[in-house]
Amino acid sequence: MTFRIFSIKKQPKANPKGFTLLEVLIVLFILGLLATMAWSGMGLLDDGHRKKITLERMEIIRTAIMGPQGIYDAGGRRVIGGYVGDMKKFPDLWEARAEIRPDFSGSGWPNPDPGLGQSPSWILDPARVFFRPSGAFVAGQWQWHRPYRKLFDDAVNNMDHTGGLETENEGQPRGLWTRFVEDLPFDLPGHPAPGDIEGSEWKGPYLRPPVDQTIADAGHYAASDAEYEELEPRWRSSLSRETWEEGDYAPLGALGEGYDEKEKFRLLNTDGCLADGWGRALRFFITADKDRPGSTIFWIISEGPDFDGRYPAKGTCNVTVWTPDPSDTMGRNYDETLPENQDNIIMKIYSHEFETVFQDQQAQREKETRDLLSLVKKALSGDSPLGRNHGYTGSLGVFPDLYQWETDYWDNEAGAGVPYTKGQPRGLWTRTPNTMDSSDDIAPQAWGVGWRTACIKAPGGTGPDEIFKDAWGRELLFFHDAAANALMVLSPGADGIYDFGDPANPAEAVDISTYTPLAPENMDNIYFVVHAHEFFPGYLNIENITVFNATAGITKARLFQDQGAAASQVRISAALTDEDADGTADDWSTGSAGVPAYLYHDASAESIITGPRSLVIWNDTNGDNAPDSGEPAHILILNITAEPGSNTIPDIRVNSAVFIPIP
Repeated sequence: MTFRIFSIKKQPKANPKGFTLLEVLIVLFILGLLATMAWSGMGLLDDGHRKKITLERMEIIRTAIMGPQGIYDAGGRRVIGGYVGDMKKFPDLWEARAEIRPDFSGSGWPNPDPGLGQSPSWILDPARVFFRPSGAFVAGQWQWHRPYRKLFDDAVNNMDHTGGLETENEGQPRGLWTRFVEDLPFDLPGHPAPGDIEGSEWKGPYLRPPVDQTIADAGHYAASDAEYEELEPRWRSSLSRETWEEGDYAPLGALGEGYDEKEKFRLLNTDGCLADGWGRALRFFITADKDRPGSTIFWIISEGPDFDGRYPAKGTCNVTVWTPDPSDTMGRNYDETLPENQDNIIMKIYSHEFETVFQDQQAQREKETRDLLSLVKKALSGDSPLGRNHGYTGSLGVFPDLYQWETDYWDNEAGAGVPYTKGQPRGLWTRTPNTMDSSDDIAPQAWGVGWRTACIKAPGGTGPDEIFKDAWGRELLFFHDAAANALMVLSPGADGIYDFGDPANPAEAVDISTYTPLAPENMDNIYFVVHAHEFFPGYLNIENITVFNATAGITKARLFQDQGAAASQVRISAALTDEDADGTADDWSTGSAGVPAYLYHDASAESIITGPRSLVIWNDTNGDNAPDSGEPAHILILNITAEPGSNTIPDIRVNSAVFIPIP
């Protein structure tokens, strides 16, 4: 067995004197000083960190509203994205429905009386509700009462939350994360759930829905409905009013923020509310821009580490008497130097940042749309009435049929053969507008009358998307007024809205004279109307046609004005005379003073289509009154216009010796 021997070192004796009281006090003082410095530094650092978080969150909100900064298009204009890029406006502010007064005796939710602050007026009646959002505790947690209410500028009574009565503004830009901004949980008369929603241009969400990360941080104010009701301002049933109405706040008549415990509690409940770095709901205001009339400012405000702020109230209150002051608004009178506001963190977004961009974009789109309409008009009627009609009506003398998409093909009529009065004029770019029915094919050109060629480039797209679109990407609309023989072409403009007829009935009778350009829905519409009298009938007066070296009964003249080929259009050399004074009666002359060879005007028995018309003078060797291939002829193209008195031709003279065979 092996043994190990351990030596034990002798320890020195402890100092019998110990620490003196002075030494202990010095140590404690130093430790206290260090602790104080450490805690003080941590506090400053904490607030600084929370301010940084707040600014970062504000920047995220700004990006959600306006899109990223520093992005420009080829023209040097800022590219606007986010909510504003889609909706062309700031998001509205919404807060939970107003709190009903305890002495309210009317009908509350879910069938509220007017004045409770819901759509369509959003008006609050101070005799029925308090000017604050409401909620209640459910399973120990605060929940906002739905539906949400849109804040608005009450320019009549100046009792609103955008700097009005009580100066309480707890609205949130809900459109940044949900299309269902009102979130109406039940149907109301004439206002079904889910209530107001964002328009079809909304492409969100632009932010993730805000969720309260610190649900219990308002517990020191209230943890139940009863405790919440005991917060200031408190309802005095004996007086039928709240404590702030009694002037209990100091100074006398001070309203809302800064003295309102209920509000402080609500601002710490941030489920559904965007919050700052201190976990308190951000305040949002939309105000007029006093430096730019007609423009607005979107405010994002954190009340900073002191959780306090003071805002213009749009009036004053002396006990229960409210005196409005419409000029006392955030946009005009917010004072950053007030003690309550000095630590506030503020971000402002100015509407002029996007208004100028959208104005430029709108001007460009209006120009592009007007240019498109100009092309369509030329495709329809050329330069008529004063110039050459090189359009569709110049070739065929009628407006093109309008086609609607029918599941898998385009058709120009509804059931029972009723022609469509709304649709796309497919004949402008194709001779076979209905690929499923050859009977809709447009007759080809014959002597300048008929479908000649595409009058305009086919619109992009295939199938139902083969339609003309304006610069906003919306369908260009065509309306045919059969009774007035007129066609209206319309772009709904920037707002995409128009008021005319029934869009769901493409075969309804259209009366273009009832279209009202000054109707609110039509103010920005871009349109034109073409009437048939602008291109039909045309004017032509050929007083005389003389053919030298003609053949009796064989030499003829024919003016092609339509595809009907009426016999009266043909002039036949029944008798010959000596027109060239060569001593031989071998010439033909048709037309004389007062009896023109051809005469067309708005009151003549026959009409002529405007545009390039063919006058054929030929030897009809087979006697069928039609110019045929191989027959010798002289062809003149006459440009017929709808200008009264135009196209007067005193004399046309030709010699059959220069006739050439028809191809």
